[in-house]
Amino acid sequence: MRSGRFLVCIPNGLILAFFFTFMLYGALCSFYERIESLSKRLDMTDQLIRMYRETPKGKLGMIVRLTKGEIRPGYEGFELGVAEKLVVKAIYMVTMIPVSRIEEERIRTGDIGKTAESLIAGKKQTTLFHEPLTVDRVFSNLERIASSEGRSSQDLKLKLIADLLHDADPFEAKFITRTVCQKMRIGIADMTQIDAMAYIHTQEIGELYHDLGKYSILKDFQGLKDHLVGPLNELYDSLSSSEDRGIDREAARDIRDRIKKVKRSVQLNRERIVRAYNIHPDLGHIADLLSNAGIDGLEKIKVTPGIPLRAMLGERLPSISGIIEKMGGRTALEFKYDGLRVQAHIIPQGQRRVKLFSRQLEDITNQFPDVLEYLENGFRGSDCILEGECVPVDMNTGEMLPFQVVSQRRGRKYELDAKMEEIPVRLVLFDCLYLDGVDLTNRPYPERRKMITCAIPGLQEEAYPVKGLSLSEMKIVDDPDVGEEFFLRALGDGCEGVMAKSIDQNSKYQAGSRGWLWIKYKKDYQTEMTDTLDLVVVGAYHGTGRRGGTYGALLMAAYDRTENMYRTVCKLGSGFNDTDLGELPGKLVDLRTGGGPHKTVDTKMKADLYFSPFIVLEVRGAEITFSPTHTCALGVIRKDAGLALRFPRFTGRYREDKAPEQATSVDEIVSMYRQQVKTIE
Repeated sequence: MRSGRFLVCIPNGLILAFFFTFMLYGALCSFYERIESLSKRLDMTDQLIRMYRETPKGKLGMIVRLTKGEIRPGYEGFELGVAEKLVVKAIYMVTMIPVSRIEEERIRTGDIGKTAESLIAGKKQTTLFHEPLTVDRVFSNLERIASSEGRSSQDLKLKLIADLLHDADPFEAKFITRTVCQKMRIGIADMTQIDAMAYIHTQEIGELYHDLGKYSILKDFQGLKDHLVGPLNELYDSLSSSEDRGIDREAARDIRDRIKKVKRSVQLNRERIVRAYNIHPDLGHIADLLSNAGIDGLEKIKVTPGIPLRAMLGERLPSISGIIEKMGGRTALEFKYDGLRVQAHIIPQGQRRVKLFSRQLEDITNQFPDVLEYLENGFRGSDCILEGECVPVDMNTGEMLPFQVVSQRRGRKYELDAKMEEIPVRLVLFDCLYLDGVDLTNRPYPERRKMITCAIPGLQEEAYPVKGLSLSEMKIVDDPDVGEEFFLRALGDGCEGVMAKSIDQNSKYQAGSRGWLWIKYKKDYQTEMTDTLDLVVVGAYHGTGRRGGTYGALLMAAYDRTENMYRTVCKLGSGFNDTDLGELPGKLVDLRTGGGPHKTVDTKMKADLYFSPFIVLEVRGAEITFSPTHTCALGVIRKDAGLALRFPRFTGRYREDKAPEQATSVDEIVSMYRQQVKTIE
């Protein structure tokens, strides 16, 4: 009998101890099954805490990466890169079920994992011997899949996937196939994993559990010894009626105060982990570091050339005067270029000298050899991290072109030389985060900007960057009229608008954060609505008439960072050209849920099809208004009403540079609504 099935009568604790001693993959999948069935983030966090606490030291990083659906951090460019059609072939090799039937099941479920689970569960022939799958074996096969290259790589990948599926139970097959296709679908965001780590490494929870041993109430909250979130919250709530719990009122008040302090400690630990993650975005590495050295081990994480930082982001305000006031009466205005944000890492000789990373921390080095040459020729120093905007330029006039043009260079492996000539780019630099062994992220913005010219001597501000590298246009202003004039000049030079930056002593670089040290002001702000929105596709409606055979409209959502949920904000049907309409079904087919909304999507609206949140579109609208049918900010401003985008229109821009978690947030939409010239009350 297969391991993982004959132990069902053994108490849960012993099962987990047995499973994780031998690191059986089925144990991990059992946790995934439970997490997938949950909808509340706190419940998911508790399952993660249980899973992590049962994982031996040295293995936690591996478990964290598998839970993210990856084997190496994204910035290393070590992707599995397996298409679902290859997985279909692997399922055929294991089950001998005709490929046509497997494809039918895949289309029906909309989930390659569920397809593998159902077909392997129902296969007619079972091999007499199965070798139990361990986490190490699964991880090793996945590493080999990701590293395989060359003419025979597809055959090797097929063999490695089939090898795992041959020995997999149906529910193990579900998560193996989802992992190789990088579509885990269990709803775990990075911040949920960080929350779990913060609770595990808050020593005060264990101390609280020990000190409460004298109270009989503790028998109902045994989960405290495992540092679970739910029992801690439930204990706090239960003490409001202390007489029913056999605890006098004063003791109950003291315990509640103690729990508040514990939660503050959890929050401080969470902030420390987030800071570490923002400058070293590899949760597997952070998990191993915490496991071996505790929370203080995070001090070992430093800004390092070759490891990208998560990008600092800006808030929005609808006027230059409001921005200057918010900045304390004086601010630096920079041109906001309509290009591809790039973080350039110049590494000491002996390794690859220059690496380029996108806003999503994707390694795009090989896509911009011209930019590498610019940096190699211009840089003077040992090592450096610079930030800038990669801007496409008209080869005849030197004028800047729209973002959509530079996006044609993204992901290209062939005919790159021809595209370099057709679409030349220039790197406009606006920040220096590290130089010659010194971390500059805690230095004020004016000092960091000055260090750009130390790294690349002779760099000049140019409205039209006709050289390979230039410095962003910047002006320090304290007069709204002067600021408005600078803004109009930015628009005239082909920019989106301006970015205001604080110039006081606290104007450090806040990696991975959105705050008021940077404030965006774009040309869209001159209309009733204060900005374009980057929204996530979560559903679709079948088209009719001219749009028959494609989609008539898409259901779009904003991201709720607090709850890791996507809340609907509009139905989008305008702005699509014939090419867009023809391509949409193909772009979305592999994201279909095969049933109702994805577990992280909150919607009152019924769509014909639902998708896993992944694709981000830029959308413009007339204004933000109240809606009884959309769930964005439901009940936040008006009871029983959410916020919706009125007259939404697709701008034509797919935000491939943004992950769904980087889409416009619910909080941002609430802020934008309150900034509108006319507010509906």
